[in-house]
Amino acid sequence: MVYAPGHFRQVAQRRQRRGRERVAARLGGLVAAALVTVAIFSLTSGSGTVARGCVSFDYTTMIGGGQMHRCGAQARTLCASRPSRGGIDGSFSAALQAACRRAHLPGGH
Repeated sequence: MVYAPGHFRQVAQRRQRRGRERVAARLGGLVAAALVTVAIFSLTSGSGTVARGCVSFDYTTMIGGGQMHRCGAQARTLCASRPSRGGIDGSFSAALQAACRRAHLPGGH
């Protein structure tokens, strides 16, 4: 095969990027760095441990669910209350009792 004159010299030289290509490459690098930062933050943060005397748990109901987090007097009042067993708040009652036991508060029977 016959190549054009100077073909090998052009292939060996590094191609210069134009302005738009440089901007796109930098923008792509910034987006990738932001995604990595968000992924690391979401994996390392969150509700890992709960302070003593605090109640924190997730619960489900018939129409959805939620999260509960209370500390101090509010947590003691919540643990002292007796939600009904069964029915639509059965998951709430069980989750509350387990959270009260973990928080070492009375009412987590």
